Amino acid sequence: MSDTHVFEDIPLSREQVVNCSFSNWYWRYKSHVPKSRVIKPLPQSFMEYLGADGIVLPEDGHYEVEMGDGDGEYSDWSDEDGADKTDASKDQQKVFAQFQDVHDQIKQTIKEWGAVTPKLNWSAPRDATWILPSNTMKCTNASDVYLLLNASNYVMHDLAHAFDDVTTKEGDEIKETQTEFELVLRKWVNINPALEFRVFVKQNEIVGISQRDLNYYDFLKPLESTIRELVETFFDEVLRETFPDDDYVFDVYLPRPFDKTFLIDINPFARVTDSQLFTWHELSQLTPQDDYELRLVTEVNKGRFAVKEHTENQVPKDVVDASLDSNAMAELAKQWQELQMKAEK
Repeated sequence: MSDTHVFEDIPLSREQVVNCSFSNWYWRYKSHVPKSRVIKPLPQSFMEYLGADGIVLPEDGHYEVEMGDGDGEYSDWSDEDGADKTDASKDQQKVFAQFQDVHDQIKQTIKEWGAVTPKLNWSAPRDATWILPSNTMKCTNASDVYLLLNASNYVMHDLAHAFDDVTTKEGDEIKETQTEFELVLRKWVNINPALEFRVFVKQNEIVGISQRDLNYYDFLKPLESTIRELVETFFDEVLRETFPDDDYVFDVYLPRPFDKTFLIDINPFARVTDSQLFTWHELSQLTPQDDYELRLVTEVNKGRFAVKEHTENQVPKDVVDASLDSNAMAELAKQWQELQMKAEK
């Protein structure tokens, strides 16, 4: 007879969620965090833009909308489409004029730093990298930023469901309506994903460390003692006595030659946060008295790790292109209908 696992409740207060919002901890640990700029509060018009159907890009962007012809091929805009293009341009100007200050700050930051990666209060659009040619979160213009944010389910969760997992009354004086949404732009650094780790803290003690990238790296196993030492030292010297909660999850990057630890993010100790190589049932059962485990991927990816992360969020490129323009979307729908009719014959 197999053991039955009881679903363990993991208490989460609104205050804990708010404490993990980027700007609520960034200034305290700024010297340990990659160079960042916070744009806040974001105007309601910007939030509505992110939540709208379709993707509208600025006129000064680097993306051209392509129209489909009757043969399913793509061609450039023709002269007869000039009126439609002018109308679309006016619509674009109206959209971005509503949050011109935010748009200007994004462009200025990219001009200063060369490239950035965006995130909102809690989440980075890691699930939307497929929409950029580089397949990374590297943004070299404002349109890249908008594409990532608009295509990300993680970002949409921040906007609409940030407090859905709150289970306790503690901290209820912090109303959801009082939350100021923010756009965080980080200077782009080409990091080695193998050296990112997620650390689980319970009752102000480390109860587990997990590799973040779910690929196998043979050089990690010999580094176990180094990883433990760096994480423990950082936790003891930087976070233990200064972060306001006793239960939380933090991400670190440990670049060679292992002489500095970068704090990447802090998340709630709750099921809304990815447990990586652990399960939340395991984490809920762990106590600070236990010797914590450092979990690494120990063999070439199989099973659940054989599929690339976030593929459930990807769509064909022609759908993305069409979503940038209503006429192109209508043409794509027409072509799809024709294909369905042929298949039924």
